[in-house]
Amino acid sequence: MSDDVQIKQFELTDQEALLDFLRVAYVNEPRKHDPDFWRWHYLENPYTALDDIPLWIVKDKDRVVGQAATILVELKVKEETRRGIWILDFILFPEYRGKKLAKRLLLLARETYPTMFALGFNQLSGNVLRSLDWVAMGSVHRYHRLLYPGNLKELAGLTPLRELANLAFAPFRRKSTPANGNQSYTVRVVQEIDSAFDDLWQRVSDQWPCAVIRGSRYLNWQFRQQPGKTFEVLGIFHEERLAGYVVLFFRNEGPSGDPAKAAISDICYDARDGEAVIDELLSAALGAAVARRAGSLVIDILDPRIEARLRYFGFWRIKASPEFMVYSPDRQELMYRPENWYLSRADSDVSIFEDPNQ
Repeated sequence: MSDDVQIKQFELTDQEALLDFLRVAYVNEPRKHDPDFWRWHYLENPYTALDDIPLWIVKDKDRVVGQAATILVELKVKEETRRGIWILDFILFPEYRGKKLAKRLLLLARETYPTMFALGFNQLSGNVLRSLDWVAMGSVHRYHRLLYPGNLKELAGLTPLRELANLAFAPFRRKSTPANGNQSYTVRVVQEIDSAFDDLWQRVSDQWPCAVIRGSRYLNWQFRQQPGKTFEVLGIFHEERLAGYVVLFFRNEGPSGDPAKAAISDICYDARDGEAVIDELLSAALGAAVARRAGSLVIDILDPRIEARLRYFGFWRIKASPEFMVYSPDRQELMYRPENWYLSRADSDVSIFEDPNQ
């Protein structure tokens, strides 16, 4: 390490040096250094200004050797709206670790964006966050529902066993998808994420003290503009008024010819008839996953009402799930209580870095 090590906020003139760093740091993860994905991720976020990109780097002379890369979000904190950053990608070349550069990166980021959170990180990153007084909040809960177990990668290439497993599981599959019995609501595919989603968020967000704001611009950025990915959005309507939605992600077809897994990437609902709305959304999601013969359906969620209905629909909670940490200089009595947060898979590294399905 030379004496010319510099820690700074990223500027557009650093772009090629940063991409060179990412090609080496993530040689086996091409999505993380794909120029189109990188541009979408860091420059096209609806809240990002090109003269204030929420990404901080370590440079040794002209060479980038580390970064703290974030997504800029708007957070609801009770009645307040504030800008915050979601720490997404935090890495240094091995020879630069243990020199307090990681702490300095985050402290510099904190000067501009003092409210920060992370969902999904390794042990090394977690240790750095704890040393800077971040608070561990447990995890975002992960639930899983088997549908076509023979289509999971473990059995997908073994045709006789695959078909036998799927046949044997048929009674459980039917049980997992209750018929639509509520005639007050209709569920249909939504092609355009428009102002109806802004209206929905304004009506429903009071039920959650802390949450990433789900406005139409942000939802379009994540679910309509993300390179290489197609998401399916189902909306639930009461007399043509949007009462909730669920976003589905189907992985590419595996050896069986069917997707091994599907995910509920995001879900939002009107609490005034919350149980009925959630049930209709989960039933529609399961129905879509069964129609596509997905091996399983997974969801990451922090919301007790949704979690209760997931258990009713036969989902079970599994141990592996994204850890959650928060740093805030104020309102800590509110923000440092996990029960005050509403979070989904869409708020975690898992959703961003899933392999493309196009």
